[in-house]
Amino acid sequence: MKTKTLRNHLFIMISLLALAFVSCNQNATGTFTGSNKQPLNITVAPNEMIKFTKNGAGRTIAADPFSASDLTFYLWGTAQSGQNLAPKNVTVTSSDGVVGKVILDIDCYNWSLTLAACETSQGATPSIDTVLQNAVLIGYANVDMMFTNSIKFTLTPKGLSKNGGVDLTLQLETGENPMIIPDGYIANAYIYDITTGEKILGSESEDLSQTISSFTTAHNYKANEAEIAPGTYSFQVEFTKNDDLRKYIWNDTIIILPGKTVTQTITIPNLIGKKPDTPDDFTVEFNKTGSSGTAIAEESDYPDKYVAHFTWDGTDVKTEMNFALEIAELADTAAVEALIAAPVDDDSSFEALWDGTGTTVEKYTFDYLNDIRADQRFFKDGSLFANNSWVDLYLELGKRYIARLYSENNAGYSEDAAYLTILPVEDGAELTTINRFRVQYWTQGGTWNAGATHGTEPDGSDMDKIVYWSQSDIPYDVLNPVATTITNGVGYGTNAQPYLYQGPASWIYWIENLDSGTKYPDATGTTYNPVDYEGFENLNLYASYSREGDIEVYNDLDYDILKAWVSAFGIAASDAVDAGVSKTSTNIVSKGSLTDPTATTVSVALPDSVDWKYDKVSLKISYAKKTYFNKTQVGVANPEANTFDIVLTNLPTGYVYNCLITAQYQMTTVSYPFTVYLTD
Repeated sequence: MKTKTLRNHLFIMISLLALAFVSCNQNATGTFTGSNKQPLNITVAPNEMIKFTKNGAGRTIAADPFSASDLTFYLWGTAQSGQNLAPKNVTVTSSDGVVGKVILDIDCYNWSLTLAACETSQGATPSIDTVLQNAVLIGYANVDMMFTNSIKFTLTPKGLSKNGGVDLTLQLETGENPMIIPDGYIANAYIYDITTGEKILGSESEDLSQTISSFTTAHNYKANEAEIAPGTYSFQVEFTKNDDLRKYIWNDTIIILPGKTVTQTITIPNLIGKKPDTPDDFTVEFNKTGSSGTAIAEESDYPDKYVAHFTWDGTDVKTEMNFALEIAELADTAAVEALIAAPVDDDSSFEALWDGTGTTVEKYTFDYLNDIRADQRFFKDGSLFANNSWVDLYLELGKRYIARLYSENNAGYSEDAAYLTILPVEDGAELTTINRFRVQYWTQGGTWNAGATHGTEPDGSDMDKIVYWSQSDIPYDVLNPVATTITNGVGYGTNAQPYLYQGPASWIYWIENLDSGTKYPDATGTTYNPVDYEGFENLNLYASYSREGDIEVYNDLDYDILKAWVSAFGIAASDAVDAGVSKTSTNIVSKGSLTDPTATTVSVALPDSVDWKYDKVSLKISYAKKTYFNKTQVGVANPEANTFDIVLTNLPTGYVYNCLITAQYQMTTVSYPFTVYLTD
């Protein structure tokens, strides 16, 4: 049957490969061309830096986006086969007003491709270096054309060397609420790195700052000498007083595109002495990181830590110096339990935690002034600097936190805080606190099993030995390795065929404290079913097996190897186990007397009345400190484990061999030695 199955699999595999080969040798209409090329559909994803129709921008200062019709696109790459595609000029045409598409014939391989856009043509066959030196947008993607003929690029200026500049006109707001600069204040304009908060330097190591001595007329802020690397920054106009530490800021996001000068008129509102507005849409997701929210596993960076990815919207703030993040760790007290029974979304709830009325709470406040980036207990990535919109923190598994976010300047925090929305990690779960906990199943030397045959570990996340969950309205279902139909927990297997066993002993329940032997709570009180876990702390569960209860009484006599059980080299059992054999004894084996002179067996053949209980059985054959045969076979899972096939051609004749059969059950080992004189 194994041969037949393998043959079928090979046939299917060859058929699929043949189908893939044929598909790579057809054109779009299905006509065989005799070529190994097929059309590749290339899509350019929409973003605010390239337009196929006019795109509006939010809180940003940016040059007009590149128009697809004014750009020249070049595609190049390398196939896994080693074949290279030199820079090839491709025409991107507008499609549905949002994205661009191009179709070209390309060899049917697995490709790593680059698509770059230049403002001017670089010739019919430019080098890669030439394209890179003049590119204003670039993107990367992979495609396996054995399985698809479509690829999508997102074009950005990231990593390109061609710089940009700014030419801004700054003016004060007039009208009903004019911006009036008090006496003694001066204005300075800066460009900052949006995550580090450091001032950006020009090509000649001059920081891009200007002192604005007078706003009598509109002020021109100019840095258009192609000296700013492409990227996203924070542009700020700061009003300060020489003898006053207070600072009032107008700021906005500025996007620098390669080879482009940002030209825009900026109107600064009345902001001196005004607190900033409250940020919006303050949310947290677990185990995501970076500006793109890339997935990351729990404990992948540090043991006992997971990543909380905080994001917010500061579009309507515009006057903040930074954001302030407040986090409180909730202790397991009745007061806290009562508090989190309702959503924590107002000042009174937070202040109740921090007013010193007996609730045990540790509070952390992060803002840019005390630099969250320097706090290695928590910080992973991102920033609370003005204009940024995300920060990643390490939090501890098995603890609960609440959080709120303010915007801040020298006039103080925003009047209100933004309260957190916790995005669920389990389907439909509603979380009242920030929490992840670890459930770890300790098998205590046991083996996971597929339920039908011992020794095969089941598939599926529910069977993982470590599981992560969050305290929510959906409790964690504790694994039940023996139940098929249960009230609580996740059931697998049956009492006759458990999913977790240790030798012949089956799992019977979980222990949550090894020192005290405390059993994890039972939902029924009859057949053990673990209750749902509704807590928030890490949970360790240790397997307990049937031998620890009153189901089986251990008896040494049950595990002896009896003389009558052993058969070796075709000799009767009583002779085979006779100790003290010499060359003249009856325990002599002649190869010629055996049915097969090249091979024989040694077995521990139990009578029907004896249950085979051993975990494993071993046989060792040696002479004069040289081992000729040494093999161990699994016992319970293998009915043939007590039979050993020996190749006699590997054993020279004329020697008395020492043989040792050993059987092991859990921590008990029994053995029986015998000798055999082998002749021709």
